[in-house]
Amino acid sequence: MNTSILNILCEGQTEERFVKDVLKPYFAIHGIVVKSRLLVTSRKKGTRGGMFSYTQAKNDLTRWMKEVEHRGSETHFFTTMFDFYALPDGFPNMVRAATIADPYLRIAAIEEAFKQDMGSDRFVPYIQLHEFEALMFCDIAKLADEYPKCFKEIESLKDVLAKYNGNPELIDQSPETAPSRRIIAAIEGERKYKYNKPRSGAVVTEAIGMDALMSHCTHFREWIERIHHVVESVK
Repeated sequence: MNTSILNILCEGQTEERFVKDVLKPYFAIHGIVVKSRLLVTSRKKGTRGGMFSYTQAKNDLTRWMKEVEHRGSETHFFTTMFDFYALPDGFPNMVRAATIADPYLRIAAIEEAFKQDMGSDRFVPYIQLHEFEALMFCDIAKLADEYPKCFKEIESLKDVLAKYNGNPELIDQSPETAPSRRIIAAIEGERKYKYNKPRSGAVVTEAIGMDALMSHCTHFREWIERIHHVVESVK
């Protein structure tokens, strides 16, 4: 029996933990095995996590694709989980995309160029609008279960979502007001806690659940749907 395997290249530990704790069990229900890796930052030192160039991402994907290309009992698919926030300028079509006002069309232009550059029908690129922590704003109140002393500060984050008409993916990407910056300010503002980014991201999004994440985040939902479509088209 042929096994469908979805390989996800993650930008950092937060994304990788989300993949393992949330996406892996979700796709398992649909008969898809999920494997993940962190971006390589130094092959000599053996370190992973963090993106500094498009070449880095492309090389990692290319190596991984070559590793599995001759496994006859398995069909491998590839995707990414990168943030649009601080995405390196070297990504394909970034210059033209910068002129597109609509963030959904902007990200689609980059992802399509990324897919074309990789040259694989089994590659479904994904760049999160605007960063992973946007997903937590689907139900930011669940963050208080992790940091109960910050209940009031976390409740105030609901006002942020209201400013963006309830759409977490539109919360902007400036260094001061990106989703993660807002969360860190709420948790660490009075030094009540040290924010645990990888753990909290996975725990909160798992509590929110895939149905709610997909319902509130259009780009995220379309990514999941594209993966299902590509996998089904090969069966």
